[in-house]
Order: sequence, then C-alpha cells, then structure tokens
Amino acid sequence: EDLDMMILEICRCSLHDVFRANSVTNSQIPKRTQLVYAQQLAKGMNYLHKSRPPIIHRDLRPSNLLIDANGALKIADFYLAKIRPDPEQREADASSFMIETSFEGVYRYMAPEVFRCEKYTESVDVYSFSMILYHMLMVRPPWAGLSELDAITKAAIDGERPLIPRSVDERLCTLLKRCWDENPRTRPSFEEIVSCLSLYSH
Repeated sequence: EDLDMMILEICRCSLHDVFRANSVTNSQIPKRTQLVYAQQLAKGMNYLHKSRPPIIHRDLRPSNLLIDANGALKIADFYLAKIRPDPEQREADASSFMIETSFEGVYRYMAPEVFRCEKYTESVDVYSFSMILYHMLMVRPPWAGLSELDAITKAAIDGERPLIPRSVDERLCTLLKRCWDENPRTRPSFEEIVSCLSLYSH
C-alpha cells in the first residue's frame, strides 16, 4: 500500500508559540515582521491554490504555521487538506466539501460556511488568513474574550466580525474586511492578497 507523506525541516516554533510568548511578556510581533509573515503566508497559500489541481488547506491557524531558524513562516499540517475536484468548473459548481472531521477547538479561524456545513471552495482559506492577520495586528485573537464556540457563533450565525480600531492602516483594514466577507465569491484570491501586501515592501 502506498503511503503519502510530507517532509519538513525542523522548525523552532509555531506562530501560536510566538503569540503565547508575547502574551506572557506583554509584547508583540514587530510591525515589519507582521507584514513579512503575512506575505509569506499569502505566497505559500497562493502556491497551493494555483496548483493543478488546487489544494485547499482547510485548517489555517497559528499552531499550523511554523517559524524556521531563519524566521521564515512555513505552512504545515495538511491532515485536513483537500484537492479541489475539477478545477475547470465554475466556482458556483465546484467543491462540495462538508465537515468530515472534528474541528473542536479551532473554530475561531474557521470560515462561517464551513461551520454551517455548506458547500465551499478555497476561499475558506482566505477567511482564515484574515483572522490570522487580525491576530497579528491586534496582538490578540479574534473575539479574545469569547470561547471558540461563541466566537464562531458570532461569525457564522450572527454575521458579525471583530472590531478594527481606527489606528489600523486603512489599506490593511480594507484587506481584512474583503478577506472575511460573508460572500465567499467576493473575497480576494491569494494572488491579489500578495499584490496588496507587496505595497508594504517599498
């Protein structure tokens, strides 16, 4: 029997570990590093989504993003990843994945349509990206004062999104809102996200 596996170099920690350490020391990831991580994540996900066939990660969250010895962010844990069937189909017809595995404890970064057991495409990864970016920018997770289940209820049932302070850069604020849009079809692709974030490289 064939055994599929993925080999990744040993990394020093996860983004979740960084968040936890910052919480203990009451510090935060430097602004420049936040943008570098966001760019690296977007580029990695763009590669997966541009693959033929496209790969949907489905479980993007800080604990599944590793930081190597050089400070580069790596996407890991493809246990829940899915290959999108027939990528030539129109988005409205493609991909009808339903929750097949327990997601207990990771609701906070999950796209609303996944929690509601609706059909979805790779745009679910874009939503998760927005929540991770929010966590980096705000130095706290989305709906930090709520449990995982209450947080996803806010997003998936009540249609709410985390508050963005006025101090956040207007372009990043716009990007966040587009990425977590309730309508999956209006969320930008990772290719577009990479382009948006490239403006901060100059």
